[in-house]
Amino acid sequence: MIKRFTLQVATRILIIVCFCVLLSYFLIKNLWFSSAGVGLLIIVQVIFLIKYVNNTNYSLVKFLDALKNEDYSVYFSPSKKGDSFAKVFEDFNLIIKIFKRNKIEKEAQHKYFKYILEHVNLGIISIKKDDLYNDESNEELLFLNKAACTILKSPKHKYWHRLANHTPWLVNKIKEIAEGGKTLVDFGDEIEQKQLSLEVIPLQLLNSTYLIITFQDIKSEIEQKEVEAWHNVIRILAHEMLNSFTPVSSLAATIKSITEDDNGKLLASHEFEQDDIHDINIAASTIKKRSDGLLVFVNDYRTISNVPIPQKKLVNIKQFLSNINLLMSPLAEAQSINLKLAIIPANANINADGKLIEQVLINLINNSIHALKGVENPIIKIDCSIEENKTIISVSDNGKGIEEQIINQIFIPFFTTKKNGSGIGLSLSKSIMKKHDGNLLVSSIPGVQTTFSLIFKN
Repeated sequence: MIKRFTLQVATRILIIVCFCVLLSYFLIKNLWFSSAGVGLLIIVQVIFLIKYVNNTNYSLVKFLDALKNEDYSVYFSPSKKGDSFAKVFEDFNLIIKIFKRNKIEKEAQHKYFKYILEHVNLGIISIKKDDLYNDESNEELLFLNKAACTILKSPKHKYWHRLANHTPWLVNKIKEIAEGGKTLVDFGDEIEQKQLSLEVIPLQLLNSTYLIITFQDIKSEIEQKEVEAWHNVIRILAHEMLNSFTPVSSLAATIKSITEDDNGKLLASHEFEQDDIHDINIAASTIKKRSDGLLVFVNDYRTISNVPIPQKKLVNIKQFLSNINLLMSPLAEAQSINLKLAIIPANANINADGKLIEQVLINLINNSIHALKGVENPIIKIDCSIEENKTIISVSDNGKGIEEQIINQIFIPFFTTKKNGSGIGLSLSKSIMKKHDGNLLVSSIPGVQTTFSLIFKN
């Protein structure tokens, strides 16, 4: 198009120059009538040239205005301006079409992400940082989702100052961490108390600072988990007590029936037969046994709820695990189990209460021995790995493993899959690790490998 445009302009200028030369000739020859005719033709050609250039500029300005105003309904008809403009008008239309498609895609993405943010359970607010310190600001909120309104029990305000007036305590906390950070905020009334995990993230865009404020009510989540935990404990407590009290009640009824006649009167001592006395003795012995078992159960409950505070000191892992291996090897060998201790770095250390961690490892190894009954080539491996911010001591075995449906319950107090198990070993071990600011984790592929990992922070 540029070549054609240049050719058109050059041709028109050449024609004008030729007419100017001809006009000069006629003026020299004093041919006034001819001079007037040629002069008129020159004026006509100049007008055509100006109009041609103006048409080009008008089309370009129209195109640029369409882009500036995002008016993508503009259309340039290639057939109206001739072949010289056909290609450029096609390009104009193509560019406008691309811009229009990009705008539609951008709006669709905006609606998509806005929909996601509207329906997450995390409260989200976005404002300009300057508005935070201007109580009379009439700037609109950049974003406020449904979760934020629900958590704050606030209507969907359009302006920041109105939301700020409704929740002044929130504004004060945001100001405290306006440069970025996290904090916990308690609010609510006598009926409903909430604790928010509040985070403020500053964001610099186009010479303006924006604040992205996120928060969620963690108190209700914590309370829900606590309720679930108590339900599990109560369920197991009820199960254990029912197991004890049911036979006790039945045997007490048996003794009562033996010592009374058909009318409910107490029998005299000489009326008892030797078999009756024998039955009473067996029933009383059984009641005592179940009562003793219940006392042990209650004592176990006291044990798990009163984990001692760790007396931490530096423990050399290699020496510590070697002692554990030496202690447990006879028990493992008696069951034909290969107890292996991996190579441990000589300078590996943890800050822990050696006696309590020893109790945890002994319990885990005993559990592995129990899980390896009837398994071919039984192996228990004790290992240690050191990472950048944590040290991991692991006990692995190739026993029957833990089924997926119960793996999340094994750390619940009194939950057990053993016939004569108390169900406090793993929960007690978990509590000990929590007291060390660490954790006890489990992974299991039934019949392949089960690993318990003691996690210590470095």
